[in-house]
Amino acid sequence: MQFSLYIRGLGTYPAMLEAARCAEELGLYGVFINDHFMGLGSDPKEPYLESFTAMTGIGLETKKIRVGQITLFNSMRNPAVLAKMISTLDNMIGGRYETILGSGWNEPEYNGYDLMGNGRGMPGAGERVTRLKESVQILRGMFDNDCFSYKGKYWKLDKAYNVPPPVQKPMRISVGARQPRMISIAAKYGDGMNGSGNLSAIQSYMKYLEPELEKAGKKMHDYYLSGFPSITLTKTQQEAEVIYKKMARDKSVDEVQRNEFIGTADDLIEKLRKTQDLGFKMMIAIPRTNKLPELKEYMMKLRDDVFNQL
Repeated sequence: MQFSLYIRGLGTYPAMLEAARCAEELGLYGVFINDHFMGLGSDPKEPYLESFTAMTGIGLETKKIRVGQITLFNSMRNPAVLAKMISTLDNMIGGRYETILGSGWNEPEYNGYDLMGNGRGMPGAGERVTRLKESVQILRGMFDNDCFSYKGKYWKLDKAYNVPPPVQKPMRISVGARQPRMISIAAKYGDGMNGSGNLSAIQSYMKYLEPELEKAGKKMHDYYLSGFPSITLTKTQQEAEVIYKKMARDKSVDEVQRNEFIGTADDLIEKLRKTQDLGFKMMIAIPRTNKLPELKEYMMKLRDDVFNQL
């Protein structure tokens, strides 16, 4: 199984680049940033760089590590333009871009940036999912063809050219999904799926994914399944139990201990092996710190004590 780093909360481009270079030096598979324009917590003024611009810089300043967003916010960009952006970046960095597309969910960004135009606000979930389905089809068509036309409910392309194409052939498209309809789209139209959450969440959406892949005539071993969990490595079991108790609000301590990616190296290895056995090929680790020196030290420890043992 491959392991990647999610870079969050560092605020400045130099800090993000340093984290990415550290991940590359550690031999990790990829680095990912989120695709938002504003802070998602209590402070909307939290520093956020536009993700494609930032990731272009990171891609040009690294040599081997894969780069991408977790996940691309579908409503932010026309999918045909997005296909050109991805193809351009993939050419600039020698075929290292990882495409993961999500439907979009953050209402303040829909309103604040008028993403749908004319003050419409955030569409309902059904429309957002249908738009994502069309976007995946458009990306696939433009990645695989010099000229592509398409007629859907929300987009109509009349000879959209994509020359040069991505370096990667084929360019893998993963869909960020956890709910049944999104999982169905990921299985039918995508080459992979990224799902967030703990072991319990993973096991719940796997129940939907496997039959949907079968319907689409695809096999799990050919499908690029990836996860997006918070991972906390503790020095001792006692330290882990303190965290379990803090998290056990509407759950039992045993349930938290069983499902969260928190614990000693042996605990984490056991839980990650379970995800590997389910067919996961990559995990994008969310570190529980946004302080750069701590992040670098922590990722080295995770690499040595956990990732290298799998």
